[in-house]
Amino acid sequence: MTVESQARVTLVNKWGLHARASFRLASMAMTYESRIIVEKEGSAADAKKMDELLLLIAQAGDTLMIKAIGPDGPEAVENLASLIQSGFAEG
Repeated sequence: MTVESQARVTLVNKWGLHARASFRLASMAMTYESRIIVEKEGSAADAKKMDELLLLIAQAGDTLMIKAIGPDGPEAVENLASLIQSGFAEG
């Protein structure tokens, strides 16, 4: 069964979607079967590809849309949104 899910989140960490944050996001996304896309102001990136995430040039305060299509889409969106909202657990 294919499920589509989405969530809008704001980047709260000081440096935005930098290399370490992109790595964490992509690493978590790769644990899901669903196709996951992160969008920022009309630009889109495959959440499983760190290089594409970096090209979004997302900064603190930017709003991202996470979309997932697949059997574990709702779980993927919920967990990725939580990771972003936690500031990627950066102290």
